[in-house]
Amino acid sequence: MGSPAIAMNNCGGDAVPNCIWIQLSNTTLARAITQYLRSDHPAEVVTDHQLPPGSSVGFVITDDSHAGCLGEAKANSAGALQSILITNDTATKARADFVLKSDVDFESVRSVFRAAREFREEVLALRTDVAKRKSAIGTINSGQFIFRTLDEARALATMLALACPEPDLVVVGLQELMVNAVEHGNLEISAEEKHALLMNGTWRQEIEKRLLDAEYIDRVVIVSFQRSARIISITIQDEGMGFDHAAQVNLDVPDNGYRGRGIAMARDLSFSDVTYLGAGNIVEATILIDQKDW
Repeated sequence: MGSPAIAMNNCGGDAVPNCIWIQLSNTTLARAITQYLRSDHPAEVVTDHQLPPGSSVGFVITDDSHAGCLGEAKANSAGALQSILITNDTATKARADFVLKSDVDFESVRSVFRAAREFREEVLALRTDVAKRKSAIGTINSGQFIFRTLDEARALATMLALACPEPDLVVVGLQELMVNAVEHGNLEISAEEKHALLMNGTWRQEIEKRLLDAEYIDRVVIVSFQRSARIISITIQDEGMGFDHAAQVNLDVPDNGYRGRGIAMARDLSFSDVTYLGAGNIVEATILIDQKDW
């Protein structure tokens, strides 16, 4: 039987939309996390063992003793659910967006939550963009596109997603692959460097700095889009050195923090298949078309 969770609130109370569900053993770290989130989001934090009926989950933070709540959170997702698992085993098969070691400190958890919140806001904004633009674009059968910056990646991801079934899902994975091409490919930001940048809140600043650096300023990402009657193929090629894609693509969950997260998300959420080619600076994402979608 797992360790007792932190003190419950709202037991049997009203539904909490878009809640932050905290299921952690009663430790000093858990109390600090809960106090911090309650101070910033007093109406959204839920620590009940069971979700109040009718509640939806925007974030879930849990540990090994309560990892079963990950499935319940997913089943009651408010959309773009973000999950943080604090665990003794970072190779666990439990599905979480952020996997942190059990000896993680409070400041690191706070930084991860902020990164998760920013990512969720970005996903929701992308889906809003897709919904707004659905009637403003014709059908794309093929084309080649070039971009360099994160803003250009977002605009292109939105446009191309509209030519695909379930564009609100495709746009998320497509942007992840495009952002990877910019940050890890053209700008050569390693997974370790990204982790550190996200932790101290300077990831965006470092991206903008490197985009102006003479070493990287001429690098672009080339996207090729092809659609046939049965399949959509999107190829993304950056001008970086590549990476050990075989090791990363086969990860079921991030090893610790952020590693491999974008690839796993694109593969699981948005595409039928994601394949890295050559040195790893070319990725092909495919979508099998069900004829009823057209």
